[in-house]
Amino acid sequence: MNNGQKAPIGFGVLLILISTVGFSLYPILGKFVFSGGAGLATVLFVRFTIAALFFWIITIWREGFPRIPLKIWLILWGMGGIFYALMSGFYLTSVRYIPASLAALLLYAYPIIVTIIAVLTHQEKFSKFKFFGLLLSTFGLVLVLGVAINDISSFGVALALGSALLYATYIIIGNHVLKTTSSLVTITLISTSAALTYGIIGLTMGGLTWNLDLNTWLGIGGLAFFPTIIAMLTFFHGMKLIGATSASIISTLEPVFTFAFAVFLFDEHLTLFQATGGIFVVMGGILAVWSPSRNVTQEFDASISK
Repeated sequence: MNNGQKAPIGFGVLLILISTVGFSLYPILGKFVFSGGAGLATVLFVRFTIAALFFWIITIWREGFPRIPLKIWLILWGMGGIFYALMSGFYLTSVRYIPASLAALLLYAYPIIVTIIAVLTHQEKFSKFKFFGLLLSTFGLVLVLGVAINDISSFGVALALGSALLYATYIIIGNHVLKTTSSLVTITLISTSAALTYGIIGLTMGGLTWNLDLNTWLGIGGLAFFPTIIAMLTFFHGMKLIGATSASIISTLEPVFTFAFAVFLFDEHLTLFQATGGIFVVMGGILAVWSPSRNVTQEFDASISK
């Protein structure tokens, strides 16, 4: 391989690492803004509104106003306004009850959930890669949760695992739809519909809180910028350079980065069993993505990331 070929690949890996770090900051910044008194509806309404405005500008500038069938519009709005909105809310709320590092590990059960659903619905063929990935992830979850289940919030665990299930369902639905739209249009409509969902929730349930200090607002802005705008754009561009499979595998470092930030900023710690279990969960996800057979997770990551 010549230097001209190596340079784009190296740059692509760097972009995916930047994206992974950005996504890993989501639960970290969530803990910070919650400690400043922000409510969930406010945080996610502002996050998705800022992101949607940015993505609309880029979309119209590069591709013009989206011209897609009404059915696709409705499906994308449902994906964003229901599944992605709920997944984001469940995941962020979980850090109120359990460590951010643990929440990140539990979210990464989603590749195996996707694999199970895809196999059961005949979208994928079962393979030895998927089988060993399922075994590793299941064993990892037992280690993460089983040893210290009495010492952690079962509600927080349920929220984190619920976010993994919602994200897996979102991927399965998206796999059928996103081949007809560009990545930019997809994330624009999903961000817009998620913003609308939390705007409605905030207005109808009185959950919007605006009297926050400057540091909390900066944290909310950080949520819109780092794990949303920067993370998504760098992921898409990096994936074009190194491919969906490599990008997905590198992205499994996300809980590792979250753990590092949580230890440094919040003095969080996992037990040896939980850390070992987390490694097995991530390895199981890698095997599910790395399978040489048709892979729904890999195909979906070619269109949109979390």
